[in-house]
Amino acid sequence: MGQVNNILARLSALDRRIIFLLVAVAVIVPLLIPIGLPVDITKPVKNIYDKVESLPEGSVVVVSIDYDPGSEAELYPATEAFLEHCFRKNLRIFMLALWPAGTPLGNMALENIGAHYNKKYGVDYINVGYKPGGPVMLLSLGKNVGDMVKTDYAGVPIDSLPLGKEVKSARDMALVMSLSAGDPGVLHWIIYFHARFGIPVCAATTAIMAPQQYPYLASGQLVGLMGGLKGAAEYETLVKRRGRALAGMDSQSIVHALLVLFIILGNVILVYQRSKR
Repeated sequence: MGQVNNILARLSALDRRIIFLLVAVAVIVPLLIPIGLPVDITKPVKNIYDKVESLPEGSVVVVSIDYDPGSEAELYPATEAFLEHCFRKNLRIFMLALWPAGTPLGNMALENIGAHYNKKYGVDYINVGYKPGGPVMLLSLGKNVGDMVKTDYAGVPIDSLPLGKEVKSARDMALVMSLSAGDPGVLHWIIYFHARFGIPVCAATTAIMAPQQYPYLASGQLVGLMGGLKGAAEYETLVKRRGRALAGMDSQSIVHALLVLFIILGNVILVYQRSKR
């Protein structure tokens, strides 16, 4: 008993900077050396996976990069995982952005994943860049792509690209994926594109936005949903990709376990100190 009291006395005098150091180690180490903790697959994420699996080869998937670097930690891993699944299935990507800063983020993901699968720009994927206008733009895009898209993000005429020649209206699109951090974003695609043209829409959102999407999931207006880093980690698991999301979930899980341990120890020390008084 005396030894236990000595241990508790030492812990009660522990420098808080050691606790901060332990938390930092718990965050950093799993990011550098992923552990591979299991991730449960939820139905909204599985629905996206199943929808992509059901599409025939050569189908055109619209990927809308509706976020900026402020939400990159949550949504960029989802972008890469989704693109990897599409390229693996030999689907073609028509990418655009409702946010100005989305274009370079989308390009980075396309180049990283496309090179791995030997995909060719203009044939297997294109990026038409930032498109302002919100509802009006989406309605016009669905009716006639040429009204809103004259060139790609680099200024190359869209009709000079094989994929650009084929995508003329919503009828040529099989699915929309909106990677959304706010407004404009997934709700615009649901209200002004899905409702008008009937094209299925799925989404990846930040964790704080995910609960707002469940009414649309329940009504069938949204095919599936990746919510936050957890949703991206689930999709990485489904496509068997060891990406940033799974590493991030390892880090979160270990830190949460460490915090619970600290809370338990804190309460034990508190009881010990009161008993001493």
